[in-house]
Amino acid sequence: MANLEKKKKSILKRILKWTGITFLLLLIAIIVIPIFFKDEIKEMVLTEVNKSLLADVELGDFDLTFLSTFPHLSVQLNDTKITGREQFKGVELANIKEINAHVNLWSVMGGDQVEIEAVHIIEPKFDVRIMDDGKANFDIVKPDSLKTEEEISEPSKFKLSLKEYSIEKADIQYDDQQGNLYAKIQQLTHVGKGDLTADIIDFETKTTMDAITYKMDGLNYLTEVKTDATINLLMEFTEKTSKFTLKENEIKLNALTFFIDGFYEMLEKSSNMDIKFNASKATFKELLSLVPSFYKSGYESMIADGSLALNAFVKGEMDDKKMPAWDVKLAIEKGKIKYAGMPGSFQNINVNAGSTFKGGENLDLMTLDVSKFHAEFVGNSIDAFLKMRNPISDPLIKSNIKAKVNLATLGKVMPLEKDESYQGKLNADVNLNGRLSTIEQGRYEDFDANGILQLMDMNYKSAGLKEAVTINEMTFKFSPKEMSLEKLVGKTGVSDFNVDGKIDNYIAYFFRDEKLTGKFNFNSNNLDLDELMNLPAPTNTEEPTPTPPAAVEEAEPFLVPDNVDFLLITKVNNIKYNGVKVQNLTGAVNMKEEVAALNDLNFNAMGGSILMNGSYDTKNHHEPKINFSYVLKNIELKQLADNFMTVGKLAPIAKKTKGRINTSFNMSSSLNKALEPIYSSLNGLGDISSDQITVSGFKPLDKLAETLKMNKLSTQTLQDFKTKFKIEQGKVSVTPFNVNLGKIKTNVSGSTSLNQDIDYKIKMMIPKEEIPASIIKAAEQAISKINSAAPMLNVKSLPDFIPLTALIGGTVTDPKIDADLKKAVMEATGNSKDQLINNVKETVKDTAKAIINNKINETKEDLQKKKQEIMDEAGKQADKVKAEGKKAGDQIRAEAQKQADQLMKEAGSNPLKKKTAEVAGNKLKKEADVNAKKLEDEANKKADKILADAKERADNLK
Repeated sequence: MANLEKKKKSILKRILKWTGITFLLLLIAIIVIPIFFKDEIKEMVLTEVNKSLLADVELGDFDLTFLSTFPHLSVQLNDTKITGREQFKGVELANIKEINAHVNLWSVMGGDQVEIEAVHIIEPKFDVRIMDDGKANFDIVKPDSLKTEEEISEPSKFKLSLKEYSIEKADIQYDDQQGNLYAKIQQLTHVGKGDLTADIIDFETKTTMDAITYKMDGLNYLTEVKTDATINLLMEFTEKTSKFTLKENEIKLNALTFFIDGFYEMLEKSSNMDIKFNASKATFKELLSLVPSFYKSGYESMIADGSLALNAFVKGEMDDKKMPAWDVKLAIEKGKIKYAGMPGSFQNINVNAGSTFKGGENLDLMTLDVSKFHAEFVGNSIDAFLKMRNPISDPLIKSNIKAKVNLATLGKVMPLEKDESYQGKLNADVNLNGRLSTIEQGRYEDFDANGILQLMDMNYKSAGLKEAVTINEMTFKFSPKEMSLEKLVGKTGVSDFNVDGKIDNYIAYFFRDEKLTGKFNFNSNNLDLDELMNLPAPTNTEEPTPTPPAAVEEAEPFLVPDNVDFLLITKVNNIKYNGVKVQNLTGAVNMKEEVAALNDLNFNAMGGSILMNGSYDTKNHHEPKINFSYVLKNIELKQLADNFMTVGKLAPIAKKTKGRINTSFNMSSSLNKALEPIYSSLNGLGDISSDQITVSGFKPLDKLAETLKMNKLSTQTLQDFKTKFKIEQGKVSVTPFNVNLGKIKTNVSGSTSLNQDIDYKIKMMIPKEEIPASIIKAAEQAISKINSAAPMLNVKSLPDFIPLTALIGGTVTDPKIDADLKKAVMEATGNSKDQLINNVKETVKDTAKAIINNKINETKEDLQKKKQEIMDEAGKQADKVKAEGKKAGDQIRAEAQKQADQLMKEAGSNPLKKKTAEVAGNKLKKEADVNAKKLEDEANKKADKILADAKERADNLK
């Protein structure tokens, strides 16, 4: 019995021993494995990325750990950035603070692929862009045509076996210029759970967004809407279908809560769906939360009554030709809105609107109706209705808007900002009734379009405006052909304006998106832009303390519409801008195809006259460009530099100069979002001249005078000054020009950079009488001693003019001078040590060199002639190869263009077919361009090899 007990204790002891050892080994493995595999996995990530993407990827810190995710291995990537190339160079598609991936340990240690079972993305920023030509910055996956055979055949080293994922605090911007769509999402957090490796998945998601903004075709559909959505799905996958069935879900936009029921099924060649929008529990007040003006001013205390019916469904098949059926309805009856503390209310709000489509291929059967819209408040009323049929083939529109509003009553029904008030009367009565075809055919008498929109005696005040805005009268009149601005007369502060004009083709623009044309006249006696823009009064401080630039992160540049052709003819008698007084401004601005062109803008300012022409190009929505030409006559230079930052930055000497100049120059630059020049892109070319200018207090000139001990140089009056200059990548370079600095004939050349670095060469011929007496005396004494001791050296006497080259570097505020006047004087007489030695040596060398050089030159000429013959023949062969490659590439592009044009022709006037044809055509042209470029690159490589081989043969000749 004792032996049995002893045996049990021995077994238990061994179990504990090996358990302890196993635990210790496991603990060691948890610590050691990440160390062993860290570099290997990081290399695998980089290899996979470089193999797959046409973008620059930057990885910050990289870490592996077991401790928090055991038994999974956690891969953590910090500060990951994906930046575009070529057209999207410098644009960050993604900037992700942290990516956490949980991977299967055994797949890392022994598998062919690393299995990723969970991904968590923390604080990412995504900037997604699609340009007008269809090119997208997210289209960065390498096509097979650009991959090596090894990259194509080699399977990925990673495999997605997701069971959960999340995105935390994401900021997303989506800008589709081709589709005219824009969306911005702030602080998106999204979590998804479910075994994505299964064929049937119960999938749960939770999404929140602090704000979402969505625009399409210039209209805001959602503006900073807070979103909270819980959506659960049943996902069923087969070889040929994927079906998503909505289970429990709830979506909340601001205060509006609704549910979605049904399914969406992806088939091989089409999709099938049956989706119902359920907002049966929503109230009128909750619907109003989607309207920013209601939601952002006293919404919580607002009382809103009335019945609301809001429902919709989408049902049926969708493919390249068919669209599913839909029915969307909104009804509000006896609505009332009253803010706490307000004496009046909005009441009798009645709305009945909807859109229907029976499904199928004929979208012409779609209807759009606002059969009733009515609202009243404090004796005011607004009524409207709209009926639209046959929107594709020949739109029929019937619409009327009537409004009679006393603006002074707005403060009785809704809270206004502090010091905000309205006065004036708005009257509108506009009727439209007819088909678009009558407008297109010029049968204006068959289209009923008439009415008036009038604003009288308007006065608007707010805390954000220095002065009230007054509109004495604004009158718009409507006809089938045009909208006519009969009169717009107004004033704010000391500024007045008078505008009239017309807009043509407004009906076809609305229905067919045809070009909108117009012409306006703008006249003003006095325009104070400093007051209108709240600009601070200018100061006389010579060197103002720099202030940090205003944040432009959220700003967007003004974009010129792509489908308008507007001409604005301007005449302003007096303007004030940034403290500068401008008189007699005339000119025209033409806005067309995303470009605003300035034509012959003429005005007087700064004591002279200025003529401007140029353009503001917004085809690149994120980085507009300017291209201007200027002719300035008799302008006070210091005023120009003080009031225009670019001049002061690129030509700092101008701030220390008095006098008038004449200049003409061209300038181009890209602009940032605050419409300021991106100086590295600034380029220009011009000339400048003046009868007389005086420079004083300019530090580089003061430093030169101090170094040469010639105080007269610090203040200079330049007569008949003239030079040319160029601006390249933000650096101003002057071509060498001659000028007299007092009695000193001088040649100047060099450049000034954006950060005020200077690099100038000053070549001077200094009269002997201008040189300090101490230097002259020392030079003459040295000459006398040498000629007495060694007359054969024949040291010359001091000449009348001493040449000196001064190099000026450093910065404008801290210049560095490299110049030695004493040395220059000695060299001018041949009295320097080196020159005396050289005088002896040179006499001996000259004769021998002459004989040897003659023979060497004869041999070199024969050899060079043979080398040139080889290179000339190679050049002809290379040019022929390049030309053949270019010709083949152009044929490929031309054929793609021909096919794209045929698709557009077959699409006819149907906008949906045209859109489909446009997308297909763009794809054809894009693929053709890739193939053509490949042919041209191969031809260029072959041509380069011909030249390289020829150069090698030529270099081997001896």
